[in-house]
Amino acid sequence: MALQLRADPAFLAIDNGDTAQLERDREFLFEHRYLLSPRVSPQLFTPSGLHQAIGAALDVLASSTGPLAKPLFLRDPTLETLAIVESLDASRAPHTAAGVWSTPDGARALLLAHTRASGADIDGQQAACGAFENSFAAARAALPAAQRSALSFSMSGPPVLAVASRATIKSQVWRLSAVSAAAIAALLIAVYRSLPVLLLTFIPVASGALAGVAAVALGFPAVHGITLGFGVTLIGESVDYAIYFFTQRSSDFRRALWPTIRLGVLTSICGFAALLPSAFPGLSQLGLYSIAGLTAAALVTRFVLPAWLPR
Repeated sequence: MALQLRADPAFLAIDNGDTAQLERDREFLFEHRYLLSPRVSPQLFTPSGLHQAIGAALDVLASSTGPLAKPLFLRDPTLETLAIVESLDASRAPHTAAGVWSTPDGARALLLAHTRASGADIDGQQAACGAFENSFAAARAALPAAQRSALSFSMSGPPVLAVASRATIKSQVWRLSAVSAAAIAALLIAVYRSLPVLLLTFIPVASGALAGVAAVALGFPAVHGITLGFGVTLIGESVDYAIYFFTQRSSDFRRALWPTIRLGVLTSICGFAALLPSAFPGLSQLGLYSIAGLTAAALVTRFVLPAWLPR
């Protein structure tokens, strides 16, 4: 699994304690020794600081560990790499079995992944989780049939929780939205007694939902689950616009009702605008989603429904 996942561009690093990966980590520590060493300070790079540090390194070369430190001294005269290694708590290192991290009883192996996608990119995290599942399936398929049933696979971490949370939110949103839409449709069909009018009533809601998703997709790198979960509920008030239009169609809609609907839309926009500067992306997305959705629903009610009104 580690070999397959390291070839996947979706991951920046795959760690499981094997020798090849540890060599890469040691090279990383050496290349960034002056950033990671706890002893580095501006004083180190003064003449007196360098003199003292190199003198301490020479003392290490004269000790019993000198033969091990001598090859490193030629590339790292202040031995900052050794300082980093000494600062690490080796007693807390994971247990190793068969060359990889595992539990002390050897029943479970541990593998850590660093994804290329950011934490806010749920689609990227979902693809990474899928890559893990595929690599495990491929590795298990290569084993004898008798050994496959004894193997299991589980994932954890913020990406896994984010993907699972989004899936839960989406499923509940679709289910609850379907139930509420069915209840509203049953009520409206009893009042309208016209299927075309019922379908036209939901045109502003659908237009608002699409406009809200498009606005968030243009303004943010990813759409949060909270935006989908609560956004559809908030712009559900746009169904009232079509209800006002159809129930009062005998009056002059543009003069009698449109000013009232327009005022309601503007007050809603003022309320949702308070969410835009929120530090939490989900709330700012929710504000943008609601503003764009309500605006689109009101415009569809004003300019589209009159032209589509059945005789």
